[in-house]
Amino acid sequence: MGFFNRFFKKVEEVNKGEAALSELESELYIESPEEEARNYWVEMAQNIIVNVVKATDNSVERAFVLVDMREQPSFDIFYQIDGRLVMWNQLEDTSIKEKLENELLPQAPAVASAVNGNFEEAEHVKIAYAELQFEWATGAWFSHIIWEDDDNAKLAKEEILSQWFNTLSAEIKTQPLDSDAKLSWYP
Repeated sequence: MGFFNRFFKKVEEVNKGEAALSELESELYIESPEEEARNYWVEMAQNIIVNVVKATDNSVERAFVLVDMREQPSFDIFYQIDGRLVMWNQLEDTSIKEKLENELLPQAPAVASAVNGNFEEAEHVKIAYAELQFEWATGAWFSHIIWEDDDNAKLAKEEILSQWFNTLSAEIKTQPLDSDAKLSWYP
């Protein structure tokens, strides 16, 4: 676990502006089998969720992230606030938007490289997309992976994002905020 502690400390330093984004790569070396690669993904996913929620000063009901780990890695973030879904760039608080845009979103390529690099080393298929959910009331979080060898990996990111957003927009109307249960995924 020394690697995880060292890496997440560096991510926090990057988030706080105490270290350059390029310094993350120096913390990414690890030799691991498939299980270690999976464990690393779980740790990374949890860190993404923590930072996505922390960026809002813990002011959201739920948080959702579509992680694209293909050729142009990205994080697409949206939140449930006051019972409705809002994309990160539609938030009213400009300081939150700036924090996300300048500190969190630029980390997607390093995250994708680190996570899929571990799967490559373990001779395992890489992640194409991952969907993350977090529920503030219970602290529950969930992850759904679409592997590169899955037919759904061929879907366009925009389709996955819009369909997932639309599905969740309807579903949150009937799902209590303290459900401690995952909501739907797309696909």
